[in-house]
Amino acid sequence: MAQTVSWQESDSQDFIDYGRYFVPQREYQLQTIADLIPPPDGPARILELSCGEGLLAELLLTRFPDATLHGYDLSSAMLSQAQNRLARFGDRFVPRQFDLGETEWRTAEPTFHAVVSSLTIHHLDGPDKLRLFLDVCQMLQPGGVLVIADLIAPTRELGTAVAAKAWDEAVRQRSQQLDGNDEALTQFERLKWNLYRYPEDPDTAIDKPSSLLDQLKWLEQAGFTAVDLHWALAGHVIYSAVRPANNSMN
Repeated sequence: MAQTVSWQESDSQDFIDYGRYFVPQREYQLQTIADLIPPPDGPARILELSCGEGLLAELLLTRFPDATLHGYDLSSAMLSQAQNRLARFGDRFVPRQFDLGETEWRTAEPTFHAVVSSLTIHHLDGPDKLRLFLDVCQMLQPGGVLVIADLIAPTRELGTAVAAKAWDEAVRQRSQQLDGNDEALTQFERLKWNLYRYPEDPDTAIDKPSSLLDQLKWLEQAGFTAVDLHWALAGHVIYSAVRPANNSMN
């Protein structure tokens, strides 16, 4: 299954242009993801699923100077942006074009110290999220960590309404903070980016968020332990899980 059959490079460009407004507490999210990765003892490999323009990769490569980061993304425009941003790191950044929903990139060897992902897993439906978690668990070293920042599906209509309102407000505040006006909020509304306010047709949707509880259960089902929630705002969450050090999964 292709994960984003309707995603266009124009969508990538919109995110490059407006991501700093549209992602709630973006800098805090990036720092939190980095804080959840234990410092490696020596050279380490980190995998980022959908690395976008390279903001998180830049932070991780700076924080962990002995690490190599493998940045995968569907969008050639995003990968180009990331390569330009991360050029100073040389071969410590390894880009690759991929489709999250395919499986050919999910190899168990060599393994990773950490796998991170921001705003991409919600493109998979429930069964495919579980399959991803099962595969990623095998891709991690024993004791390795998976850290996810993503959108979730509220479990009732009032929760969806609250998430929609909070996301609009987060964009408005950010627009005022950076530019002193509401122009970014206007673009947010024009693009109908707030999926809680503008739900897609289920038959053609590229956004398929699942409830937080379901995803935490799927992580445990996949063999992870220390499954935990660390931050939540406007339907966005950060959660993590660890492959047990004594994991002997088949």
